[in-house]
Amino acid sequence: MNIISILKNNLYRILVQKAVLIVAVLVIPIMIAVAVLFSVKTEFKGHFAFITDKTYNIPQNDKIQIDVMHNRPAYSELLLGKYIAIVEEKKDGAYKVTTIKNKADKKIIETFFKSGEIIESKKGKRGTGTTILGFIVIIILMQGVALSLLFPEDRTLKTFRRVLTAPVSEKLYLFSQEVFTFIGIYIPTFMAITITKVCFGVNIGFSLGMLAILIGILSALSTSLALFFSSVLERNVSLVATVIYVITSVLAGCFYSFTGSNKVLDALCNTLPQKVYMTMAQGIETGKSILEFKGQLIYLLIWITALLVLGSNITKRKIEQGLY
Repeated sequence: MNIISILKNNLYRILVQKAVLIVAVLVIPIMIAVAVLFSVKTEFKGHFAFITDKTYNIPQNDKIQIDVMHNRPAYSELLLGKYIAIVEEKKDGAYKVTTIKNKADKKIIETFFKSGEIIESKKGKRGTGTTILGFIVIIILMQGVALSLLFPEDRTLKTFRRVLTAPVSEKLYLFSQEVFTFIGIYIPTFMAITITKVCFGVNIGFSLGMLAILIGILSALSTSLALFFSSVLERNVSLVATVIYVITSVLAGCFYSFTGSNKVLDALCNTLPQKVYMTMAQGIETGKSILEFKGQLIYLLIWITALLVLGSNITKRKIEQGLY
């Protein structure tokens, strides 16, 4: 049994998994296409909590929804996305803005409540391409776990042990699973974005060549994470991974630029691979060369390599212990 045989076997098995096949071939590309179209139309708008004792002189804008209240809502409502910001009017006429958005957006909010006008700064503002990638990061990460389900399934059915009796090592088996997962993530994602660009004339912010590289990096990260979680966890792999992906992707600023006032939290967020990836993508979209981000590329490569090595070593140790 060689790599080609394992890949063919995986393909036949996935074709039988109707739910996974529909999600991978139909649902995920549609979600990505919707994310692309939605990202193109994004603009500054939101829902604010306005704390004031006055009932007049409240700024109006069709992009802004303001809830006027006397008591300050819980900070958790910012984290849950109910409000973009909590704005408190002071006695001296100044405004205190509490938000998890970046300083540039905070300044826009302050200006709006002072003047009633939305004045957006282009400095540090995300382009369409970076916004698109931010939306599809979580989709690609979860898709990696879904496509790697054959490995846990082989362990449960004891197929993995029988495979190892053939002239194939666990490293070759895992490498084949990684190749299959990577291809299953990469091709539908790249095709979905390309088709959306061609059919709807969407400006995706990157050349197709650069987009191919960025999607490739993200697919490799998703593949390595999927192998790691599948090796560490015996059950509920998808559930645990999804929770971790959602939390870390929010903190990394995949959906909107996230900066907090807590330096420790900011430092922690900056170590997340999604954060490094988004920083690199935003820089490239502004016209910088990808070679200017050697540090970020090396950092992401370390994450990918470390996860693959850890996943392989954990699997090997469990084999030696007779667990598989």
